[in-house]
Amino acid sequence: MYGLDGPALLLMPLLWWIVGVRPGRWSCAVALAVDAVFLVAVLGDLAWFLDRDKRWLHVALTVLPAVAVCGWTLPGLVRAREPRHPWLVVPAKGAALAAVLNLYFAAVPHKRITAAVLAAPLVPAAAVLAVIVVLHHRDRPRGRPARVAIGIGTASVLVVALGVAAATTSTVTGYAAEDVAEARSQADRVPVRTGRVTAEGDDLYFEVRGSGPPLLMIGGAQGDAGFYTYPAALLADQFQVITYDRRGHSRSTRNVTDFDITQQARDALAVLRAAGHDTATVFGNSAGAIIALELATHYPDAVTAVIAHEPPMIALEPDRRSLAFFDAVGRTSRILGPEAGMFMFSLPVGLPFTAYGSIPADFSARTAESQSYFVEHEMQEFVDYVPDLAALRAGNVPIIPAVGATTQGTNRYYGRPAAILAERLDVPLVVFPGHHMSYFDLSRLWTEALRATLYSITGVPGR
Repeated sequence: MYGLDGPALLLMPLLWWIVGVRPGRWSCAVALAVDAVFLVAVLGDLAWFLDRDKRWLHVALTVLPAVAVCGWTLPGLVRAREPRHPWLVVPAKGAALAAVLNLYFAAVPHKRITAAVLAAPLVPAAAVLAVIVVLHHRDRPRGRPARVAIGIGTASVLVVALGVAAATTSTVTGYAAEDVAEARSQADRVPVRTGRVTAEGDDLYFEVRGSGPPLLMIGGAQGDAGFYTYPAALLADQFQVITYDRRGHSRSTRNVTDFDITQQARDALAVLRAAGHDTATVFGNSAGAIIALELATHYPDAVTAVIAHEPPMIALEPDRRSLAFFDAVGRTSRILGPEAGMFMFSLPVGLPFTAYGSIPADFSARTAESQSYFVEHEMQEFVDYVPDLAALRAGNVPIIPAVGATTQGTNRYYGRPAAILAERLDVPLVVFPGHHMSYFDLSRLWTEALRATLYSITGVPGR
């Protein structure tokens, strides 16, 4: 069943639409079968990317409408493939709306389900369903263009309403438009020194901002320096922030395709020295946190401290469901191509829409070509990584595991290892605002949390 829950979730709106447009025994059977697959996945705890407090919601919004459709329409469908009465189509349309809502609740992250969160998408969906009921119980337009126009209109209303609901209710992740505006403005003002360093067959691109104690920031999947454009600019008043494109990504070259995490640590050290420093505090997010830990393991003299933000070290305390999922991502990439694999990989990350809308303008264009490299060469290595805890203890480098509040609240797979690492090393777990990538849509507040952590490490006086 591993790997089927995501596709089932995406296919259900289409299947219910087919049921509603052209009801028939085959379409009802297919939709119900897919529904059953998803139900087994949820009840069997295989849909690990769904928040635990939302599973009942997915079951209610998926299974109950399926039962209603089959129970209400099947007697009529047995007698005729085409419904002779308009009301037969109503439960199918309702089920289609429920499937869309099911997808909505899976895609939009919430730390908890509240009455307001429920009402935001349910109210417009109920209004659209009411329109459908009225159209099917009264004299509706007979012409096909009119029916198409009404259908497009009601669908557009629902899409807009759900978009507004997502932007509103996902503020529990901490989105603040003024944060992004301030960060973008600061990023435009702060001078950036760029450079390149050759390391083991590849040229690595790096950027340096500000002055003060050095802070090396390492990016995760797709490894672009642009991940930290906003925090680097905001921290430049007190720190010299060094960011870079990891080997194989964006403006760095891809001559060496064999992936090795220890080599990635050596790359980080080469960038640090090219920027003019022998030691630095190192921050890493996601896969970048794993590289930071590897750097501290093998080169403790070059690292004053590591802030490891949500390292996805699933093998640290093996999670068979998550490991099986990444196996499925790898198979999907090999069979259907890396783009399909990357899409499947992205589904459970659960970032709010505001994060994607807040990224720097040139970031997406650069990282598009990095997707295949990450899925084909890097992903499994990071998933399988287990830190050398004994070496980390022996190196006496302060390790600060960190997790986002939303990540922690929704029990994401990439958040749990930070808590496990803190427990194994007997160090405090630091909680940052927001989700996995809140340095995009919660720039200022997230950066201030990082600044406070840096104060405790470096002794730089607070502002």
